[in-house]
Amino acid sequence: MSTEKNQTLTRFFESMSAMDADTMTALVEKQLSDDDLELFVRHLEDFYGIEEEEELGTLAQIMVTGYLAAKSEMGKLQ
Repeated sequence: MSTEKNQTLTRFFESMSAMDADTMTALVEKQLSDDDLELFVRHLEDFYGIEEEEELGTLAQIMVTGYLAAKSEMGKLQ
């Protein structure tokens, strides 16, 4: 990974760490609909066979963070 990409991702993760729960929720809701979020969860259930709700929630949060990081890196995060 180039230094510039590394710095972009570092800034993104630092900005996310500084967010409170309401700000984070607003960011996610601005980028993804409830149906979009459900697609992440269904993928985890269908592809990985995960059924436990807490595990699904945690993994979906990780996937959403990766999605937001990619959009941020591409300059498409509003």
